[in-house]
Amino acid sequence: MVPPYPLPIVARRRGRRMAYWNGALWALGNGLASTPLVVYLALELDAPALGLGTGLILAAPSLVGVLRMAAPALVERSGSRKKFCLRAFVVSLLLLALLPFLAAPGRLASPVASLATLVILWCVYHLFQYLATVALWSWLADLVPLRVRGRFLGRRERWMVLGEAAGMLTAGLYVWGQHALRPDQPTSLAYVPPMLLGVAFMLAAVVPLAAMPRVKEKGDKSNYSCRRVLPRADRPVHNWTYPLFLPFADASFRRLLLFGCWFSFFNGITQSAMMLYTAKVLLFGVLVVLALKTAMRIGQWGVSPAAGRLADRLGNRPVLMVSLLLVAQGPLFYLMASPAHPWWIAGAWLVWIAYAGLNVALPNLMLKLSPRDANLPYIAAYYTVTGLCYAASTIAGGALHDRLRYVTLELPWGVAWDAFAWLFFAGWIARMLAAVVLLSVIEEKGDILLFPRHHGLMRRPQEKK
Repeated sequence: MVPPYPLPIVARRRGRRMAYWNGALWALGNGLASTPLVVYLALELDAPALGLGTGLILAAPSLVGVLRMAAPALVERSGSRKKFCLRAFVVSLLLLALLPFLAAPGRLASPVASLATLVILWCVYHLFQYLATVALWSWLADLVPLRVRGRFLGRRERWMVLGEAAGMLTAGLYVWGQHALRPDQPTSLAYVPPMLLGVAFMLAAVVPLAAMPRVKEKGDKSNYSCRRVLPRADRPVHNWTYPLFLPFADASFRRLLLFGCWFSFFNGITQSAMMLYTAKVLLFGVLVVLALKTAMRIGQWGVSPAAGRLADRLGNRPVLMVSLLLVAQGPLFYLMASPAHPWWIAGAWLVWIAYAGLNVALPNLMLKLSPRDANLPYIAAYYTVTGLCYAASTIAGGALHDRLRYVTLELPWGVAWDAFAWLFFAGWIARMLAAVVLLSVIEEKGDILLFPRHHGLMRRPQEKK
């Protein structure tokens, strides 16, 4: 049964509490079954073209995520965002549970077959998760009013980073303990229990979602309909794809898409190189990688609520700008790290604490620039296009590393740079330029005037509703 419109304040508060629990449990499971664990499992397969293989693991989920553009039509066919969200999450987790068994070394005929199975299961798992997430974001946008949405997202992000930090640290310690206590055991076996425990926690995260109230908009006879975008007289007949193109016709949303594509593309170009440099050059094990990610998440735990409050008070763009300029310095620390001085990369994970601002302000701005009554196509378009850019650049970065891995170029002052160094340097330049692209993004309501007539910041008045 759908609650009446408007949703009572008690139900909204209960829904937000359930969203916090969902985020914490899901993040705990995601930390236990994290991407580094899957990458290290793939490295145990000893398949050829490690750079491309690592790039596929990191990028293929985003590549197949282009299919989430179908989420609005699938949600409408199911008749309920809540029902669709719950089912898609459960299916994705059942697929993830199969991954450590079917992709284990020696289970299939060849390392290439094992790697292909791992990538396929990893992709399909993420596809269903992405479809569910599109419905969840639309659901949360209706559940939480705009005036407090930044605070809500900041608090939810805080619980999520705390849960993920606990999960990653637990997984890293377990893998390290298994290696120390049973050195004769195949390394890949140590990755199975954390992944299965992670699946169990993510399944538990579905329970708070089931307790969250459905939201019915005023005058909406169904829970959501893409066809509400246009009046009936102006709507194309039997054209369910029409709403998918609306985000690209919106000038304000196109600017956000441009920034998201730029940042995602140049964020992905260095991902394979960073993972391979950490594992193969600096010789850091999975425990060290997960410990660094845990430290970053703990830092984000303290920063996320403040980022949400600032986004509500000052706007999303100032939070994005400061966070972006800090995050962009990460590749420089990888550039300075070497086998003789490996711990320079800890500086990268320190500045990446600023991802908390991006994780709060970006979705908040995306929802703010989306029409309230028809936001599913906008949410799907943003995550699909930016995910596609990330996937393409990650695969390209991995293939580029494989091609240039033995090439070394000397600089005029006698310093020789290999493929890793050039990729890290290019990634730093491109991420800094993303700040220029961000200047084109405009918040239509509550925008901050960067050059006001009078001294100090001024806020444009909110439109009356």
